[in-house]
Amino acid sequence: MLYFPQLESGAMTQYPFVKQRIFRTVSNSLADGRTVKLGDPGATRILWEFTFEGLVEQERETLEEFFQTVEGRLRDFVLLDPADNLLAWSGDLEAASWSRGPLISLTGGLGDPEGGSGAFAAVNAGAAPQSIQQTVNAPGRYWYCFSVYARSSTSAAVSLFRSSGGVTEERVCALSAEWTRFVLSGRAESTAESVVFGVTLPAGAALELYGMQAEAQPAPSVYRKTTSRTGLYANARFEEDALSVRTDGPETHACRVRIGAPLPG
Repeated sequence: MLYFPQLESGAMTQYPFVKQRIFRTVSNSLADGRTVKLGDPGATRILWEFTFEGLVEQERETLEEFFQTVEGRLRDFVLLDPADNLLAWSGDLEAASWSRGPLISLTGGLGDPEGGSGAFAAVNAGAAPQSIQQTVNAPGRYWYCFSVYARSSTSAAVSLFRSSGGVTEERVCALSAEWTRFVLSGRAESTAESVVFGVTLPAGAALELYGMQAEAQPAPSVYRKTTSRTGLYANARFEEDALSVRTDGPETHACRVRIGAPLPG
């Protein structure tokens, strides 16, 4: 697969950037003068506009080589949306997209740190650690930030982990009775095209979880709850057939790219 490249910083783009959702309405004028209008959901698209400033030589070369590889607008590639969560059903840990250890029980509908009722109580009734995890089809070599809110009324702990191609990074977090957002950030030397994000509960642990989020960047942004649609767009394309790069000085380049993709069903 072809993936839109990250910058040397580990980010997908620079801020600010523009993200738009484009809709189409079909209008039919009848013989009696009436007009019938219907939305065309199949034509809904997402459009991103990234403006890059201060690119170093390596970043410029990587972007130009990628543009040439996909031949401008001709070929599809995968875009990891910098403004969305890569995990599906982030607010429903019982959804099919999540897998969990057989001895972990979940209870939803609890109060969450944002004032809602989206948190889950998770209990590991086993004598060994058990995990809740999800696999994302994305390059293992990219920089990712995985975050989750957690708390416990007991002296429990939770481990955040990211795994790809046999390379695993883990962070053990001690919990308190207050909601805390814990973050695991880093990149792996992996050639795999899938990444597993998850949390591990020690034996006998009882805690509350909310707001699982994975992002292709070094630091977390505001939590974005997802359903079946995520920030992974497999049919993205450039909107132009030419990439114009401006050189402002040594190791200082700038350009703008526009990318479009159909809204996933």
